Amino acid sequence: MRRMAASVLVFEAFIALFFGLVTAKLHPSGDWLVALALGVACILLAGMMRFPWAYAVGWALQIGFIAAGFLVTDMFFLGAVFAVIWWLGLHYGAKAEQIKAERVAAYEATRAATAGSATSTEHPGVGTR
Repeated sequence: MRRMAASVLVFEAFIALFFGLVTAKLHPSGDWLVALALGVACILLAGMMRFPWAYAVGWALQIGFIAAGFLVTDMFFLGAVFAVIWWLGLHYGAKAEQIKAERVAAYEATRAATAGSATSTEHPGVGTR
């Protein structure tokens, strides 16, 4: 799940930088600093996904992207799209981790069950040097 969330944030950082270019062109004031702040926050947060609080901050960042629509209207749509992608990344990332854990547990159980009955003939080439 951590890898999926970090990937979404890195892609969002690119969107934030492009958003900054559009904002700088449309609003010559300092509104492009909002885009820069969002992009930097995305990159920093992508590296901090090992902490449990980072996921809540990620949701707050999604709200920030949607709120950026008040500067450039297209960001309402892009912010909503990335909020959905963020949710999908968390949802399916957690599912993938659960499936991986189940497979590892099944493999370990099978390995433990056959550990007592395993001989060198079952695994040719192992330990024969």
